Parts: sequence; C-alpha cells; structure tokens
Amino acid sequence: MKIFKSLIYMAIFAFLCLAGFAGGAFLWVRDMSAPPANSTEQKIFVEPGANTRQIASQLKQGGVIRSAFLFRIYIRFLAVDQRLRPGAYFFAAGETLDQVVFKLLKGTMKTVPVTIPEGTTNAQVAEILQNAGICNAREFEEASFDPLIVGKAFSDWELIPSGEGLLFPDTYNFNRPTSAKKVAERMFRLMRYQIERIFQGQLPQNLSQYEACILASIVEKEAVKEEDRPMIASVFLNRLRKKIKLESCATVLYAHGEHKDRLLFEDLKIESPHNTYKYAGLPPTPISNFGAASMLAVANPAETDFLYFVSDGNQGHRFSKSLKDHNRYRKEFFRIRKKK
Repeated sequence: MKIFKSLIYMAIFAFLCLAGFAGGAFLWVRDMSAPPANSTEQKIFVEPGANTRQIASQLKQGGVIRSAFLFRIYIRFLAVDQRLRPGAYFFAAGETLDQVVFKLLKGTMKTVPVTIPEGTTNAQVAEILQNAGICNAREFEEASFDPLIVGKAFSDWELIPSGEGLLFPDTYNFNRPTSAKKVAERMFRLMRYQIERIFQGQLPQNLSQYEACILASIVEKEAVKEEDRPMIASVFLNRLRKKIKLESCATVLYAHGEHKDRLLFEDLKIESPHNTYKYAGLPPTPISNFGAASMLAVANPAETDFLYFVSDGNQGHRFSKSLKDHNRYRKEFFRIRKKK
C-alpha cells in the first residue's frame, strides 16, 4: 500500500513538473514569437545562398525577431527551412514570427528602379548597379564584355563587337538581386531594339550599324543641348568624308580613363587607338553608352559644311567651316572661361 501511494505521489510530482515545464516553455515561446519591443520598420537583404543560421542572425540583429534560435527551431518544425528565399525584404514594425516566416516563404521582393544615364561607360554602369544592390560590379563588367553574352544580341553582325557602349541607357526595374548575366542581356537586347528601330536602311556615308553606334557615342559625350546633336554629327561625318581626323576631346578623355575638367596639349598625345587626335577615322569601339537622341542625330544629321565646333561657354557650341573662324571662336571661349 505504501509503495502504491509513493508511486501516486511520484506520478503527481512528475505531472506537475512536466506541466510546469510545458507552461514555462509555452510562455517562453509566446514571448519569443511576439514582435520585439520597440520594433521599427526594417529592410533586410538576404543574400542568395544564405543558410538559415545566417538569415536568423540577420533578422535578430535587425530587430525583426526576438530569438534567432527559436526562429530556426520554428522553421525546422514547419519543414520550411529549405524554402526561404533570398532578396530584399521590408518588415513593418510589430510583425509576428508567423508574418516574418510567411514573407520569407512568399519571397516578397520589391523591384528597384535603376537609372542608367547617357554617356556612361560599362564600368560606370557596373558601379551604379552594385550601389543599387542589383549585382556585383566586377561580375557585371565581365558579363558586359563576354562575347557569348554580347553575341546573343548581335549574332547577325559580321563581327561580334566589344560590349563597351552597347548597354542602352534607360530606367530599368530589377529584382534585388538579379544575376549580372541577366542584367547585361536585358540591356543589350534593348540596345539592339533601338538600333533596329533607328538605324534602318542606308546610313550616312554607308556606315555599318556598329560604326554608327561608335559615332553616336562620340556625339553623346560632345553634345549637351539637344539641338546641337545633329550639327555635331554633321561635323564628324563631314570630317570622315574628307578623311580629316575627328579630333574629338571626348575620345581623348576616354583614352585617359579619367575625368578631366580641362585637357592640356600633352593630353592629346596619349597613345591609344581611341585618340582621334592621333589616329584617323572612328575609334575601334564606342566610348560611352548613348541614347536614342544621339542615334537619331547620326541617322539624320544636319546638312552642313561645318568642319569644326567649339563650346560657346554656355553648354552650347559654335560651328564653323574654316580653321580661321574656329580659332576665333576658340579665343572667345577662352576669354569667357577666364572670367568665370
């Protein structure tokens, strides 16, 4: 009888301990699954390939969840620990653990608008994309020069060109992240579409489409005002026809690979196939990514006899047929610049 009573007491004691433990665990789980105190809206970027430990750590450090350990246990219990998606997530203040997990499973990612300005090089585009969190700059730059990727958009051209300058400048919407290869392919496809739309039929002086792209890139870098583009295009086309060196300062700047507020005479001597002060004809590749306006200027240049142009000191240009007039306009420009 005494043994039976002892067993009953032990069972009651064990039950109370188990109930206490379960109750405590329930209260702990309830407390830990609640939103952190004073939580605020947070933006969390989950890298592709991140494991559950890394994701949990990010969420805890960002103040989105109370316990990284509970988060990992919870998603393992739900058997969804291998289904969390990478991307950029926006968590509102006070989201519960269930709401957080649901977002990560659903893959709620907002597309990010990224503007690529006219006149940028591929390297500059790569930096813009990296700063926007779209893809790695080095990987994108490599993709933008990969003959296999460039060739997908320009496979019917006689030669697969360099990818420099063939990324169409526009405002794109990308998921964050997007692979560098896919970003480059999209930009090349849009450029090819614009080329086919604008460079139709016979181009001035029988330029090939790629040669027209090279000239458009120079016009892009030289022009500021829209109305000057067809005039600038006419100057370069006239010089090509007369076999006069283009002598574009923009090509010299590209050859130097850096921005200079003022070019010195010594700068014009740089050894580079892109230096049109030194070598006749078009440079071997575009010097920048160019927009539709510069393409239209090359396809439909102004009808002029101009061979020279120089800045007017007010973002425009003055055009001339003779070197004498050109030198006079240059002197006026230098006088204006000294006064500023």
